[in-house]
Amino acid sequence: MQTILVVDDTKTNIDILVDLLDEYDIITSLNGEEAIESVNREDIDLILLDIMMPNMDGYEVCKKLKSSQRTKNIPIIFLTAKSEQSDIEKGFKLGAVDYLIKPFYPSELKARVKTHLELRGYQKNLEKKVEEEVEKNRQKEQLLFQKSKQAEIGELLMHISHQWKQPLTEIGSLNMHNTAQIKLAQKIDPQEFLQSFDKISDILKFMSSTMESFQNFYKPKFKNEYFNISTAVNNALNIVGATFEEFNISITIEQKNKSQAYGNMNEYVNVILTILNNTKDIALIKEVSEPKVSITIDVLKNGKSLVEIKDNCGGIEFDNINDVFLPFISQKNGVGIGLYLAKNICIKNGGDITVQNSDGGALFTITL
Repeated sequence: MQTILVVDDTKTNIDILVDLLDEYDIITSLNGEEAIESVNREDIDLILLDIMMPNMDGYEVCKKLKSSQRTKNIPIIFLTAKSEQSDIEKGFKLGAVDYLIKPFYPSELKARVKTHLELRGYQKNLEKKVEEEVEKNRQKEQLLFQKSKQAEIGELLMHISHQWKQPLTEIGSLNMHNTAQIKLAQKIDPQEFLQSFDKISDILKFMSSTMESFQNFYKPKFKNEYFNISTAVNNALNIVGATFEEFNISITIEQKNKSQAYGNMNEYVNVILTILNNTKDIALIKEVSEPKVSITIDVLKNGKSLVEIKDNCGGIEFDNINDVFLPFISQKNGVGIGLYLAKNICIKNGGDITVQNSDGGALFTITL
C-alpha cells in the first residue's frame, strides 16, 4: 500500500482527507517541522501540502524537501485556499507536481492523487531497476578487473621465467663445472674458482634487478605526471624482451621525435604491454614464421604524443575491427579484457587507442 503524507494546520481538514483517501496508508502532520521529520522517518510516496501554516509555511517545506537528495523526488500536491495566479506559479516553480484550490471536488482530488501515485510507482520501479543495473555493472567491472589481475600475474610469471631462463642456465653450467672438478679431484685454480663465484654473483645481481623492475611496474601508482614516451616504451620492452627473444619475435623502434605526455606512466606502460603480449599470442597461435613488431614514436601536429605498434601476424579477423576493444571478445580464446582495459586506460588519461589492418598485420595507434 502506498503512503500519503497530509500536512495541514487544521485538524478538520486532515480528518476529511483521511476519510476521503481511506484506501491508502495516511500519515498526518499539523505543521511544517513535523512534516519534514515524518518525511525523513517514513517512506512517503506523495505529499498533500497546505501553504498557510504558522512558523514554516508550505512553500518553505517544499523548498527544503526539494533541496534534499533523499526527498527531492517525492511528488508534492499543494492543497490550499491561496488561489492567486502568482501563488500557483510559485508552487510549481518550487517543484510541486500539482496545485489544488480549496474547496476542492473530492472526485477530482482522488483522480489526481491516483494519477500521481501511479507515476510515483513507475518512478520508484525505474529507480530500482537503475540501481540493479548499476550494481550488475559494478560487479561485472569488478570481475573484469579481477580477471585482468589474474592475467597480469600469468604474464608476469611467464616473463620472469623467460628473463631468468638464460641466467639460471649459466649458473647451472658453472656449478656443474666446479662440481666436476671437485669430484674428479682435479687440480683447482683458486683464481678461476673465485672468478666463477664472481660471475655467479653478477648473474644473481642481474636477476635481482629484473625482479625489482617487475615490482616497480606492478606496484600501484596513482599520481599523474609528465613522462618520456620512449622511456615508457623501453620499460615495456625490458619486461617482454626475453620472452620475445625466446619466441624469435624481432622488435624494431624508430623515434622520429622526442615526445612527452601527461598521465599515469605505469598505466601507459601497461597499454604497451597489452598490445605486445597480444601480438606475441597471435604470432604463436598463427605460427607466423618470422614474426616482427615495429614501434614508431612521434608527435602529432596538435602536440599529442603518438606511438604506433605494427606487426605482421595477419591482422584482426573481426567483421567490425573495433570489436577488439569490447569486453569478453578475443581472437585467442582468452578472457578478452586486455584491449578493453587498455582502451579505458587511454581514455581515462586523456588519450585514445585505435586499430586498423595494414600490410598483412595489425596497426595499433596510441595517442596521449
